[in-house]
Amino acid sequence: MQSLLQSHPHWPAVESIYHRLQAHGYMAFLAGGCVRDALLGVQAHDLDLATNATPEKVESLFSKTVNVGKSFGVMRVLVEGADIEVATFRNDGTYSDGRRPENVVFSSPQEDAQRRDFTVNALFYDLATAQVLDYVEGQKDLKARVLRTVGDAERRFEEDHLRLLRAARFSAQLNFELEPVSFAAVKKMAEKVKSVSGERIREEMTKLLKTEHADHGLQVMKDSGLMKVLFPFRLRKNDWVKNSLATEAWQRLAMFVRSAQGTELVVVLDMLKLSTRDRRAIEDAWKVWQDPQTVLKNSLGKQLQMLAKEGVVFALRILLSEAVEKTAIEFLLAEWKSWQEVLPRPFLNGEDVKGRLTGPAIGVCLDKAFEQQLERQLQSRDEALLWLKKYLERESS
Repeated sequence: MQSLLQSHPHWPAVESIYHRLQAHGYMAFLAGGCVRDALLGVQAHDLDLATNATPEKVESLFSKTVNVGKSFGVMRVLVEGADIEVATFRNDGTYSDGRRPENVVFSSPQEDAQRRDFTVNALFYDLATAQVLDYVEGQKDLKARVLRTVGDAERRFEEDHLRLLRAARFSAQLNFELEPVSFAAVKKMAEKVKSVSGERIREEMTKLLKTEHADHGLQVMKDSGLMKVLFPFRLRKNDWVKNSLATEAWQRLAMFVRSAQGTELVVVLDMLKLSTRDRRAIEDAWKVWQDPQTVLKNSLGKQLQMLAKEGVVFALRILLSEAVEKTAIEFLLAEWKSWQEVLPRPFLNGEDVKGRLTGPAIGVCLDKAFEQQLERQLQSRDEALLWLKKYLERESS
């Protein structure tokens, strides 16, 4: 375990912070997910520290800090090229909004472990003794591959309603079974997930869909009632096959909403508060999946113009991987590749037809010229100007 932690690129930064805190009389432990992952033989994404030093003390001991939640005891320390979260041991006060405590009281590691969500996320690692500190039997649950809330399950979920969805996400991420009492609490309280902001739901779903066992997490969502509350369209078909072509978050979300009907899609995308770029890409992909002929029935020039939309390209590549319209899509994507997957600059522009055409006729003419260019019937601007001359003669006659 120690060697795995030491292999993390941010280990030198963690050691530097630890030694500085220790030199001033404070304890500091690695905390949460990084300890869990190390025990599972997996390198964590982030190394987080927990300490009995107050945020103000952390701020005074390090030259570069970021206040990300000082009132909740959370600071970030920038040292040796790393950005390390350093949180003060705490007890949480009353949760009145199902999201965050109204106040916190700085406390001990034993008390800090009791306020965390799941036992496997409530472990500490003492750098001085190279020992895991476990106040909640988290190691036992790790060995049993069980996800269990710390303490009373309903209370944990009532404190932060996002934990309902995190139960499904961690089930997928760790490929653990959700312990029966914890599962029963999720099922009983599933409706409360409605109070969670779209941004937080999107973040959790993005993480869930990225995991190797996303199908397990989606099944937990369905069985517990979370799916019915958030994504009822998935009750019709909740299968999930990981596709290596879906590398970006929006692409995995596009695959997730693929089976939604039109009105259902609008509701889901509104809820998830996506960026304009991501929403448009998902919508474009969804339209192609509903009917590939919306692209393939067009002329080659028009098809290539449609491929300028990343959602369309992604959708076609997925269909190709599923052997749908294989010949047509292979040909089209090969043509797209021959253009380096970027539309060229049109040979003709508005200045070329200025005073010669008016209104919509201008756009019609330029569109036809660009189609001819993409189909390689026009190879240069000179050829395009000659084509324009003949086009105008035909139009005038």
